[in-house]
Amino acid sequence: MSDKKAHEHQILQIFRNLIADFPKGKVLPTESPDFLVRLNRKKVIGIELTELHGQTFYDNHGYYTNPELLYQNIEHTISAKEEKIYLYQKNKPVELWLLIHLRSFQNQLNFNYRNKLTNWVFSSSFDRIFLLEETNQELHEIC
Repeated sequence: MSDKKAHEHQILQIFRNLIADFPKGKVLPTESPDFLVRLNRKKVIGIELTELHGQTFYDNHGYYTNPELLYQNIEHTISAKEEKIYLYQKNKPVELWLLIHLRSFQNQLNFNYRNKLTNWVFSSSFDRIFLLEETNQELHEIC
């Protein structure tokens, strides 16, 4: 198993531990999307994992000082995956989920991003979108 796939498995395991309604079924590693959850013979849920784009766009001290910048980075990440949604739909999933992950926001934000995530609106063809902080093991459903 490649380092990338091993990391994806680790992220998926954190996600499964944090989400109360993770579907029961066999999890299959694939590409486009990264995982399929086989609910039965005909129904699958596709889960695509991706890193948050723009994690390096901090100010000189390593902080996100502008909440709008974080919003734009999340939007950009969603947009980049929207372009590939036709690939993810080839498996005919009943739902498609996007899991955006990052190591941690710890000590990098000078605003309360949790409040911002609650108020921000993102539109997408994905049925559900999540933001996962790996280090703190915090999960936020953002769409």
